[in-house]
Amino acid sequence: MEEIFTGPEILVIGESLIDIVQREGAKSQACPGGSPMNVAVGLGRLLQAPTLATWFGRDKYGKMIRKHCEESGVRILPGSDQARRTSTAVAQLDEHGHATYTFDIDMSLPALPEKIPALIHVGSLGAVLQPARDIVLPYCQRAQGQSMIFFDPNCRPSIMRSPETVRPVVEDYVRTSTVVKVSDEDLAWLYPSSADTYQDHAKRWLEGGTTKLVVVTLGSEGAWALTAQSEFTVPAHTTSDVIDTVGAGDSFMAGLIWETIAQGYLESSFGLVLGEEPEIVEFIVTEASTMAGITVSRAGANPPWLRELESGQA
Repeated sequence: MEEIFTGPEILVIGESLIDIVQREGAKSQACPGGSPMNVAVGLGRLLQAPTLATWFGRDKYGKMIRKHCEESGVRILPGSDQARRTSTAVAQLDEHGHATYTFDIDMSLPALPEKIPALIHVGSLGAVLQPARDIVLPYCQRAQGQSMIFFDPNCRPSIMRSPETVRPVVEDYVRTSTVVKVSDEDLAWLYPSSADTYQDHAKRWLEGGTTKLVVVTLGSEGAWALTAQSEFTVPAHTTSDVIDTVGAGDSFMAGLIWETIAQGYLESSFGLVLGEEPEIVEFIVTEASTMAGITVSRAGANPPWLRELESGQA
């Protein structure tokens, strides 16, 4: 394995599971997944040495997750392997490579570190499902002002119950976060009866707490980003062959975190100096889009390694 970069302490919190990928005419394939775990793997492959607080069993699927994480430079928080069984998600791919998920989830978490890390990423099922939610949300609220917090709701309607139940929880996380990444599909599900556009929702989120940057991903249309000083759109990274979209949003988030660190913004009072250097923020979001574009050109959640990016092989 490559030498690990010694940088800021990063804690990624949330689910890890096994994606059972089904494509018409092909044999089912089991591979490690789960949105927060995918983000941690993306950061590990970029030599950021994240710690993953998660929940899996000591069964064959749990061993797959541990091996996958360790091979990608991810440290697993002790106690993360205490689940009765490892969670699974059946990912049914359509002819365009878009996935629909059916979950079998055992979602809890180990005790989180007493020391607040410099950067926290949280999202998806681990942020909203009980009993994990009662561990994660208070931790993020305690970390507010001490840590740079990245949040991705990554909504899964099939298991998250109703938007009326999830929406206030998501908004609580938004109020604690420095950077929020959300898809236009997430916003449409969270606010089903609203006539507001995704831009309207993002503007309200930006005004509601400590959030400095909201990025709305738009699939093949790219991504739209909003700060208190500016807004802009970056195009999707073009690829000649989309294999599937599994893990694309997670690679985008890993790229967003990685470039924020690379540009030195963790030293800026745990926020982004958005008004002074808007072109740098646009560069960060563009690089995140590039990470997502590389991932959709591969099967499954398979983000690029730093060596691939540096050599142009990705």
